[in-house]
Amino acid sequence: MHDFLTIIRRYLKGTISTEEKEALKRWVASDPENERQFKQEVKNWYKQEKNDLDIDPNSAFERFVNRIDQKENKVITLKPIIKRIIYAAVVTGVIFGAYTFLNRNLPVTKKTPAVVEIDEAPLDKIRIVQADGTTSYIGTNDSDKIIDAHGHPILQKDQDTLVIQGQNLNTKTEFLEISIPKGKLFQLALSDGTKVWLNAASSLKFPRVFNAGDQYREVHLVGEAFFDVTTNNEQPFIVNTGKVNVEVLGTQFNVSSYNEDSTVKTTLVEGSVAVKDPANKNNQLKLTPNHQAIYNKDNKILAQKEVNPDIYTSWMRKKIIVHNEPFKEVYKRIERTYDVEITSLNEKLNNTHFTGEFDIESVQQILNVFSKTIEFTYEIEDKKITINP
Repeated sequence: MHDFLTIIRRYLKGTISTEEKEALKRWVASDPENERQFKQEVKNWYKQEKNDLDIDPNSAFERFVNRIDQKENKVITLKPIIKRIIYAAVVTGVIFGAYTFLNRNLPVTKKTPAVVEIDEAPLDKIRIVQADGTTSYIGTNDSDKIIDAHGHPILQKDQDTLVIQGQNLNTKTEFLEISIPKGKLFQLALSDGTKVWLNAASSLKFPRVFNAGDQYREVHLVGEAFFDVTTNNEQPFIVNTGKVNVEVLGTQFNVSSYNEDSTVKTTLVEGSVAVKDPANKNNQLKLTPNHQAIYNKDNKILAQKEVNPDIYTSWMRKKIIVHNEPFKEVYKRIERTYDVEITSLNEKLNNTHFTGEFDIESVQQILNVFSKTIEFTYEIEDKKITINP
């Protein structure tokens, strides 16, 4: 039997599973007493967690139950409240909600900033830079392989995975750099067996072969990646983001370190990792599963919190999950996902916080969902989207 009080609280915190969500929807619709209890739990949660005595749960309930059996965009919007956001340190109008249950599995898209600046050609292909500066491109639907100047294979594309091949011809470590374009995501298989899923607009610089004599297996990340690291007790694996280093022996974790974001987030799924600020040896912490380290680039503070890792690895499943995030942060993810450029002139929208779950739809469908909470209009010209004040 389900403990629906616990499930409702998970729903409000954004940590509910898909199965629990469906069970909750059926339970709420089955009995008026369940409806009352749902409303009361919403009110209690906001009173205890948000110190808000004036929250109105009715709109959340109405949106939740009225569309239970519909396979279309569903938005849950709670009454706007004014809060001080800790990390942003600004007063914003917060709307906790905008839950979207989309039931289709449509294709995904995504973006690319590189470890070194990306040139202009061609923007829809995977970019490979060899140690000698040789640059090659592979389309995501191609089945090519890349060779070095001596004719030796460097990598082979196997469906949606780039498998690193060959060996170093000298004692000097040879680096490769892989950059994933906007609107794409791809998997790498490194020489030690470590698997890396690179999100859109992301680049990874890494040794073609990890030398046994090196103290660490070190890679350099710009953007976002999920790592499934092969265990090697003699040679820890380090992800260098330029701001913090993530050190592991063997584990599964996600790192998000886009240049345009104000934070670097490391989310641990399995095992343990140490997150360190190389500029300050005292600024480090160790994560356990279901925890996230957040490094603030502005004040250089490193903090951690308990999270649902599914939210932060949803891009691997071709989903967008938003959890109490301001739209001005959310639309950066939309840009990377859909290979578009968004200019939002609507400050009320920009500072409104949303929680929601989207399967990958068209960018118009996603924007239309947000417009049901905060009304706005937008214009699309080629890949440029302007949201009006």
